[in-house]
Amino acid sequence: MSERNSYIAITQTQECLHWLTHAMMEAGEVIPSDSSSIERVVQLADAIGASAIFVQLNAAEYRQETLLIEGLIAAKPFLPVVVLADTVDQNLLLTTMRLGARNFIKIGTRASEVVAEVNKLIPRDASMQSAQSEQGGRITAVVSARPGSDSPMLALHLALAVQETEPTLLLDLGVPHGDAMLYLGLTASYSFIDAVRSLRRIDSTLIQTGFGKHKSGLTVLSMPEEPWTGAQFTSADVYVLLRTLRRHFSHIVVNLGGMARSEFFMLLLGNVDQIMILLEQSVPSCRQNMHLLKHLREEKVALGHAGLVVDHYLPKMPPDAESIAQSFGLPLLGTLASSGMARLATMNSGESMFELSPNDPYTQSVRQLARHITNASINVESKPPSLLRRLVSAVVPLDAKA
Repeated sequence: MSERNSYIAITQTQECLHWLTHAMMEAGEVIPSDSSSIERVVQLADAIGASAIFVQLNAAEYRQETLLIEGLIAAKPFLPVVVLADTVDQNLLLTTMRLGARNFIKIGTRASEVVAEVNKLIPRDASMQSAQSEQGGRITAVVSARPGSDSPMLALHLALAVQETEPTLLLDLGVPHGDAMLYLGLTASYSFIDAVRSLRRIDSTLIQTGFGKHKSGLTVLSMPEEPWTGAQFTSADVYVLLRTLRRHFSHIVVNLGGMARSEFFMLLLGNVDQIMILLEQSVPSCRQNMHLLKHLREEKVALGHAGLVVDHYLPKMPPDAESIAQSFGLPLLGTLASSGMARLATMNSGESMFELSPNDPYTQSVRQLARHITNASINVESKPPSLLRRLVSAVVPLDAKA
């Protein structure tokens, strides 16, 4: 992935946020803070490895914002704070500069000028910021346009295989909810929604006692089976949660199979490095996943490390896996055998295929996919992570269209 920066925006109007997001589009991603409290902004800055914080001021009433700027600079002295305002008021300019703000930009300034001004601030502090966010687990997402058993089956076995070498977390967020937990015979009273609601309490003790735990050592956190809405949390909550979780795990495998094209889905995909698009040879599966891929490209999701996995693959039946990958414009990561009886045994027994059918072609193929992850993670340790994707390092070096 290309190196990009992340920025936090504390704005009073949607017009300002829209202008800033557009102006900084080529330089990085602007993340709106869901709170103006110093503690929350600092927490978000640490979570995403922010390169700068933008604060919008109202020339008539700016006392609260100046206190916020003062507190942010005291808490994060090496993190540049940039002031945004509708007019360049000299008194306001002097006040904010005395507080320690590093620049003052008029709202509506051309994008090239905004980027140039911000870039002047980043180099002197970039090494300090990147050092804060280099450590942490890597994330692989299993994605499919069609809900069903295939995505949780792949995600859980991929996570189990990686767990054999490194502490691994399985985030089972796909549709239907909770299937991976059922396949592994696990129950847990603590869910992904609970984790979002208790961000400040998540530590090793809570992970050990609240999260699902498989006998292999794999940790599992699942979406609750009861209905929920994305309005229960904000994008900042998700960034902070993922940042917290990656401090505790070397690898995180996320099942996103069957999820609707929601803001939550796009947010999650924006925070992973490896995307495995899971599909079958059938026309309906290829068609729906092609629509999904088109949507991801339209939404500017980074696909430089995305690839295809063809499930229920029959080598003698057209279209072949290579042709499918070519039509998608993505690399072929692997193929998976149908192994219907072996999969059914896993679904109904609470035992993985590694235990029930260790020599099955499906399990062997999943282990091969897992080797891609563990081997590549060693190779990228010395490379700087990127933007919000600093949450992880690139998993498999693929030359794909983005």
